[in-house]
Amino acid sequence: MSAHLAVAIVASDAADALAQARSLPSDVTLVEYRLDMMTTIDVQALAEQTPLPAIFTCRPVSQGGGFDGPETERRVILKQALTAGGVVDIEMEALPALAPFIVDPARVIGSHHDFGGMLRGWGELSRRIRDLGAGVAKLVGMAASEADALPPLAWLAHEDRPAIAIAMGPAGVATRLLAPRFPAAFLTFASLAVTSAPGQINVREFVERYGFRRIAGANPLLILLTPSPVPWEQVQRYRRAMKRRFSDAAWLLPVPVETFHPGLLQALRLARVSGIVRTPGVEVSADLQAHGLDIHAHAWDVSRPSFTSFPDYSDADALMAFFSQGI
Repeated sequence: MSAHLAVAIVASDAADALAQARSLPSDVTLVEYRLDMMTTIDVQALAEQTPLPAIFTCRPVSQGGGFDGPETERRVILKQALTAGGVVDIEMEALPALAPFIVDPARVIGSHHDFGGMLRGWGELSRRIRDLGAGVAKLVGMAASEADALPPLAWLAHEDRPAIAIAMGPAGVATRLLAPRFPAAFLTFASLAVTSAPGQINVREFVERYGFRRIAGANPLLILLTPSPVPWEQVQRYRRAMKRRFSDAAWLLPVPVETFHPGLLQALRLARVSGIVRTPGVEVSADLQAHGLDIHAHAWDVSRPSFTSFPDYSDADALMAFFSQGI
């Protein structure tokens, strides 16, 4: 399956949420209505008038959401959503009480979030969620460094059923960008006017600059590790040089990071990345030497068992010539 591009809508009421949903780019195939952020909740109006297939979420404060009322009241809202159509996001802890009301597991996302760090036991959590009646498992942790991209993407790489894996925060942006590379990925999230979770990318930037539509099928996919903000003029120079050397299926994807860690390297390889370019300002962990990388280089062909390095980053044509020799 192809991963959906979903946009989380933060709005005061149904009318505001629907207006935002109607403004979304055509690449968006799912919209998430954050009921927990609304002052007035009208699930039926949202279900009947939504311009896109919908996810209904009513996240409690304990799981990073905005709903601070009684749990019994929240579950009434979730029951309404289960009967209204669309997909409903239900926290793992709430699934046992709501399991009798689940008719179609494929329309239920069972989720678990850790805002304090990365989750442990991804496989076990996934099994528990599915055993409780959810067809889609969603596991989310908070990235402390770019190395934390590995646990979510490693879990996603081994899943054979629909799954959502996210490392929140600026250090986890790679998980949002690379999720479409994994067959099990149900979706990746973007934001519109207001972000609903740390590290979300604006939807128009995701579509127009990062090239959401290109990511899943890119062959080869080259990664540009760059500090934030992304130097888009430099990205365009690389992409123009890439076009001269490769077919239209090739794509260069910038990933804003502070440090290139071994964990990030492993995550990129799981995402079937062929080459990596590092611009100045991105530090290189000395631990990468143990993985066969020349840490003083600025580009690496990682498509082969023995990584080949290239010293320069500034000459776009020379870089693409280097990569084209091994790909």
